[in-house]
Amino acid sequence: MPVVHIEAKPDHLLRLARQKDPVGAVVEMIWNALDAEACRVSVDLEVNELNGVESVSITDDGHGIPNASCAGYFSGLGGSWKTTAKVSPHLKRGLHGRSGQGRLRAFALGEQVRWITVAPAADGRIERTVITGVVDRPADFDISDPEDVAGPCGTRVEASVPADFVGRLSQEDTAQQLTSTFAPFLASNPDVRIIYQGTELDPATVWTDTAEYALPWLDAAGQAPPLLRVIEWPKNVGRVLALCDANGVVLDEPTPGIQAPGYHFTAYLLWDGFVERRSNLPLAELDEIADLLESARETLRGHFKRRDQERRARLIQEWKCEGLYPYSGEPELPAQAVERQMFDEVATTIARRLPGVPQSKKTTLRLLKEIISHDPSGLYPVLDELFRLPQSEQEELKRVLQRTSLSEVIKATGQVSDRLDFLAALKTLVFEPEISRTVKERAELHKILERETWVFGDAYALMVSDQSLDAVLRRHLRELGREPDDGPLDPVRREDGRTGIVDLLLGRAHRGSSGRAHLVVELKAPKVKVGQVEVAQIKSYAEAIVSDPQFRDARVSWDFWVVSTELEKTVRRDAGAPNRPPGCIAEWEGGVRLWARTWSEIIDDCEDRLHFYRDRLNHDPATEHALEYLRRVHGSVAPGTVMEMGHDPGSEGSP
Repeated sequence: MPVVHIEAKPDHLLRLARQKDPVGAVVEMIWNALDAEACRVSVDLEVNELNGVESVSITDDGHGIPNASCAGYFSGLGGSWKTTAKVSPHLKRGLHGRSGQGRLRAFALGEQVRWITVAPAADGRIERTVITGVVDRPADFDISDPEDVAGPCGTRVEASVPADFVGRLSQEDTAQQLTSTFAPFLASNPDVRIIYQGTELDPATVWTDTAEYALPWLDAAGQAPPLLRVIEWPKNVGRVLALCDANGVVLDEPTPGIQAPGYHFTAYLLWDGFVERRSNLPLAELDEIADLLESARETLRGHFKRRDQERRARLIQEWKCEGLYPYSGEPELPAQAVERQMFDEVATTIARRLPGVPQSKKTTLRLLKEIISHDPSGLYPVLDELFRLPQSEQEELKRVLQRTSLSEVIKATGQVSDRLDFLAALKTLVFEPEISRTVKERAELHKILERETWVFGDAYALMVSDQSLDAVLRRHLRELGREPDDGPLDPVRREDGRTGIVDLLLGRAHRGSSGRAHLVVELKAPKVKVGQVEVAQIKSYAEAIVSDPQFRDARVSWDFWVVSTELEKTVRRDAGAPNRPPGCIAEWEGGVRLWARTWSEIIDDCEDRLHFYRDRLNHDPATEHALEYLRRVHGSVAPGTVMEMGHDPGSEGSP
């Protein structure tokens, strides 16, 4: 019995055996059988009562190995006949093996391995040869003398004295992993059967979805264009982007390189052009076919984007049918559509974490709706606290929120809708006769407007409300970062010596400069017309500030408004003077201007600013919406008449 010896160190050969990967070893043995033109390959495990694997056998009906060729096949590393051959000799199948190292992989199945092969000899006889190897001497293989037999041809690989990790072959998902590997080959070669532990591998029985995409490729040069075949599995079989020939023979497996949370898939890129480039496929990312790989990945991304949309739509429809979905009907306004889009994205992302009990699931979905409606920025912390999401789902949720930016959109559209509602409410307060004559300037109108200062200009922020000129001075200095020169501040007094109480002091920075603009607003009850007495009041405030050296700063401009529903005739004439901006009744040196303004002018200005958004939102606030806003936001200070209008006592707390 001759012994063939591989000229290599045993430790190097065992590294090639990859003993920790018995599934990969079975895959290699099956590919060897298919390269030998087998039409039936059977993998059988001998399992003991503890579910431990005692031995492994792989049997095929291929053409076998003639005795005269055994020494050449088993004595070297590399140099396989498959390196130069593109297809198998008779059936013209694409070949998988090329490296001449496949036999070493058998040591991942057992420490003792033998090949029993039956093949035709050169003179036509059918002969049987047995090749044996042991892991202690991985460089040496014993080859028996040929024995004449009657046939049929084929090879049986037997591995005994199980290797350390061979128990993985008995795991439930092994057959599925093998199915995913050989799916494209089996689909292209329906005459081939691969049987694992008595069960035939059939991709159609285990995949959840499959799709194919033709990829345009200019370098196809008369060949069929590359075809991307995507197969999805119910369990994780390890994501793979397999480069195959047109018949589905896997030639290389670069990383898929895409994000597809929640999907288990194998992608096969089938193209005969890979056969000619086989030696360069490990460096394909740097080769001329790098663009083809990127095209495949982009197609994969599009595929899973569509699948994700289908999955989400299916989930939403199921929730609707089960009465769990917290919305009814279709959204009437764009803002409502945006909110619902965010709900759908987030709810379907965490769907697997929702409670199984229908009532609990319904409650959770309603809670999610309320958070999105009122505080979308606080959504992520709440979800993390409720569900303790694993890292992968945390990243997916963050990706959804970052991609859509819906949180900011909802806040912005909600703010615009609230402002439009408030303007409608303000009209009621200052123009509705039954209400306007009872509205109190300081206790009601003032308290409402100090929380709605955007009415006087979006850039303004509230600095002082209902405080003395002394408080105005302190805030003025603090805003400028100044300290009084000589210790405590001197009191600020009007010309008649009285302490002035300013309704509102607003401030804003001048864009692009270090200067600031301060706005003093003196509010009058809607029933009070602005006449010379009211104008004299703001002039006295302006004079007190302008005359006091403590206020002096060239970087600050001052505007003084007196606001009510109507202006007396003489004031109206001053406000319409042709040499000044509308509403300006006086201009003083040092950037000081005095204004008499009506609510109709201020509200018109606000509506002009919101006109674009109002049209896009299709939001036309009705009276009940305006009153509901006042009750919800300003209920503690809103006039009693407003609180009563259109309010059903039996629905307290409901919009």
